[in-house]
Amino acid sequence: MAMNNTTVAAYAASLVISDHPAQLVRVTGYNSKGSAQFIQLHDAASLPADTAIPKCVITVTATANFTIDFAVEPRVFNAGIIVCNSSTGPTKTIGSADCWFDAQFI
Repeated sequence: MAMNNTTVAAYAASLVISDHPAQLVRVTGYNSKGSAQFIQLHDAASLPADTAIPKCVITVTATANFTIDFAVEPRVFNAGIIVCNSSTGPTKTIGSADCWFDAQFI
């Protein structure tokens, strides 16, 4: 399988990594916000509505780089792959356009 890559063109609140079933290898990014926030991964073909429950969530400190790495065993997403920031961890509450996202998937 060929590796695919997608990235934002400017700071964003979300990125559609894949709008069809795929396997996530890695997401790297930067939180430019002056406070911590959550980075969520959703199994969806388009950005889900607020209150959606993520498949994976990490906390990122203020003005910091982050990596979510599944290189050893890529994570399967059955509908598609969405990454977004959120002010809450267990459910999606979209934040402002203050993250850089870059992703590799197969």
